[in-house]
Amino acid sequence: MKIILGSSSPRRKEICQHFLNKFEVLAPDIEESSYPTESPLQFTKRISKEKAKLIAKLFSNSASTLIISCDTIVNLNNQIIGKPLDFQDAINKITLLNGKQHEVITSITLLIIDNGQCINITDSEITQVKFKNLNQYEIVDYITKINYLDKAGAYAIQEHRNLLVASINGSTTNVIGFPLRLFFKMLTKLNLLEKILLYN
Repeated sequence: MKIILGSSSPRRKEICQHFLNKFEVLAPDIEESSYPTESPLQFTKRISKEKAKLIAKLFSNSASTLIISCDTIVNLNNQIIGKPLDFQDAINKITLLNGKQHEVITSITLLIIDNGQCINITDSEITQVKFKNLNQYEIVDYITKINYLDKAGAYAIQEHRNLLVASINGSTTNVIGFPLRLFFKMLTKLNLLEKILLYN
């Protein structure tokens, strides 16, 4: 089975390399703006599906292909906190989250193409993250230590976590951007877990 990871995230690629020996990476280019009436959860599900469907167009006549796409956001009181535009914006986003609890939501879409037939499912994981109360110096110090530009909320849980995070309630891999427990649950639902393991 051909496996396509539809993501530009180096973190997702790194996680997948732990259990998939062979897969291709394609980064779908889609508009990631939310609709006015859309909740953060609905937004992540829609974007995840759109990424998978865009990639599927390239493999519409392929035999036995699995497309994996994801979308991860930070949600603070129904406000989506996206990726920062620059250093000052990263400071602003961490300041907004400072001392507060927020949600990290990841939606995964698995899309199977097999001789023209297409099946897809989408599911989501939500993790509660609480930040420490940091002063401005500590916020700037944290930002200078990570590559913040490609990260929702301008932080990376896997980098200098002790400087920023007070507690995590739920999946840590979800906060990184690829909830493994959910992924394997979805593979099992599609009777794909053994195929994926045999493939590798």
